[in-house]
Amino acid sequence: MIATLSRLNTTVTIPLVSDTSGTPVVVRGLGKPALSIKNTGSLDPRFVDQFSGLEQYTLSGRFVGQSAHQDAIQLADIVKSNAAGDPIILNIDSDEFDTNITVAPGAGQQGALKLTYEPGTKNVVGVDLALTRVGQTDGEDTQIASTPTASGAGPIELSRDGTTVELSKDIAVERSVGRPSSVTRQSVDLHPTYLDKAKSAYDVFELRAQFTQNAVSTINDLVDMLQPKLDRTGVILNFNGLYGMGEMNVVPIGSEAIRFTRNAGQRGISVTPKISLRRIQA
Repeated sequence: MIATLSRLNTTVTIPLVSDTSGTPVVVRGLGKPALSIKNTGSLDPRFVDQFSGLEQYTLSGRFVGQSAHQDAIQLADIVKSNAAGDPIILNIDSDEFDTNITVAPGAGQQGALKLTYEPGTKNVVGVDLALTRVGQTDGEDTQIASTPTASGAGPIELSRDGTTVELSKDIAVERSVGRPSSVTRQSVDLHPTYLDKAKSAYDVFELRAQFTQNAVSTINDLVDMLQPKLDRTGVILNFNGLYGMGEMNVVPIGSEAIRFTRNAGQRGISVTPKISLRRIQA
């Protein structure tokens, strides 16, 4: 089974595959959050149903092969972009689904799209995508996303003010993309209207690493890099061509944007289970 997403002149095909555990690859959810229940003096209430319902799709897939990294980049750019009212069109090659479904990135969700790059795999990217079906898309502006690309095989580096930290062993990467400021609005039609606002998108990389050489000095370099007040350019995250991506400006986000752990019996090894970095303007 495959799903195809199209917007303007870009089309991406997502193979909907999972492991052997029986995890669903497509979930279609229907609801009526705007339906109003009216309590009366009767045993059962009355209701008022005058606004559109909510239809949501959750896709689980995997890009595999020589084009996997490029497909992942194109999908992220489709989700991240504001195309001034040009909708995203979804098709799933199964008879129980409609054709040419007009959708938007999961309305109000920061990470409607999650792309997972696991260590030890080659040309494989996991995909989890949440979509909301809409009747029409109203856009305020055109903001076309473009992920920086490069050729090469890494390593991933973080750098600031002349200090560079190389992340080169057992690196797991998760990219989350969404448009949380854009919203669906109730409509008297079958499906809601999507208002794609001209506001900043959400584009976050979460890195998980393990340091086995010079662990103490590496951790100190990361702390010295991320802890002080940052200038307007933030920190440079450079994939050096790994996963097809290049250099971008980022800042740490969250109360624990970076975490270090030391496990018993692992002297000289430091595990960094999370480095959360959000893309900002260059």
